Amino acid sequence: MTTVLVAGGTGTAGRAAVAELAGRGHTVRVLTRRVPPGLPAGAVHTPGDLTTGAGLVDALAGVDVLVSAVDGRTKATRPVFTDGARNLVAAAKTAGVRRAVLLSIVGVDRLSFSYYAAIAEQERIWAASDVDTTIVRSTQFHTLLSAVFAGAARVGVLPAVRGARFQPIAPADVGRALADAALADATAGRVEVGGPEVASMRDLARTWKRVTGSRAVVLGLPVPGAPGRFLREGRNLTPENRYGTVTFEHWLTEKRRLAGN
Repeated sequence: MTTVLVAGGTGTAGRAAVAELAGRGHTVRVLTRRVPPGLPAGAVHTPGDLTTGAGLVDALAGVDVLVSAVDGRTKATRPVFTDGARNLVAAAKTAGVRRAVLLSIVGVDRLSFSYYAAIAEQERIWAASDVDTTIVRSTQFHTLLSAVFAGAARVGVLPAVRGARFQPIAPADVGRALADAALADATAGRVEVGGPEVASMRDLARTWKRVTGSRAVVLGLPVPGAPGRFLREGRNLTPENRYGTVTFEHWLTEKRRLAGN
């Protein structure tokens, strides 16, 4: 049995990794400052603060593998990537943890804006550490695209960036990838995982509209500059690494079924 500590274990991917690891019978600690609600069966809360480093050495005592699936989408929370990584690396060294798995994003080093830059810096911090680290770069989650469409649908449109394609992946598949990397016989340096299908944003918007019954209008939008080139050139894709098994349509349909719609 392996003891794994998951930082960011209450987020979308982290929660999926916790459930996957606990479901395989391993000991899972979830690192947060406060006790989170609804931990999966078999998981236990471990207190610690990534941005200050408080409690991290104690949290990592006896841990075999550290999984970091932290996220910081706002300016205020973004230091979790950089300061948080430095604190985790230092604590792992002190606690004697030799292996880590880091969640990242496909193409994160090929587009310069603050969110991606912070995640790319996080990669560099872990890669330069004494901890044997596997970096798992993932494509965008089904949850992200669904949230984009749902938010825009409130004003009657579904955005479809012209020339943009996505390879969305289910959070459960990302959790499985993180668990696989954590339990592998050896670290792999860097791996990429993507969903089972590559589709245009227009087709994904149409799928969302059909499954949800929305009356919003699919609207093609241009995106100028570097972000537009990034998407048009497919730098967010990894078609040779179709790790995911759940399509966007199946995920949406199952989500609505579970919600009783």
